[in-house]
Amino acid sequence: MVMLVRKTGFLLLVALVAFTCRIKAQTARPIVSAPTISDGSFIWQRLNVVASSEISDLLKQQYDQNRKNGTFPGYRLQLYFGSGVQARAHAEKIRTDFNVLYPDIRVYLSFKSPDFIVRAGDFRTKSDALKVLKSLTAGYANAFIVSDEIASPVLAVQGENK
Repeated sequence: MVMLVRKTGFLLLVALVAFTCRIKAQTARPIVSAPTISDGSFIWQRLNVVASSEISDLLKQQYDQNRKNGTFPGYRLQLYFGSGVQARAHAEKIRTDFNVLYPDIRVYLSFKSPDFIVRAGDFRTKSDALKVLKSLTAGYANAFIVSDEIASPVLAVQGENK
């Protein structure tokens, strides 16, 4: 019993010392304001990014690459993935049926040997994709969210009506 009290007291003392010591996990570095990108891009004019010059250079490179490709990282709903003799016909049927039910959501049919893939949507965030996934009918119970390169959205000019 005395041994148990000593061990408990010792562990309590070690815990107190450990939690009262000041631990410095990271050292502070000076923050440098990133230069603005002056190519007429709407989003870059509204952002105030505070980062080191290396981060700013990487952001600029990523921005340039995405503009060149016309895409950027996002999410889609994968509706079908399959191979075989009837895979193409089945993929096209799923694509057509989805277009009829959800005309506002773009559907993509791609072929990556030997599989046909049907994906829907151009979602910027996973939560946007999840909202649509939850609203799908029972016919797409096996649909799931995947990361993909999505089409760049068209920015609406303020005051312009569609």
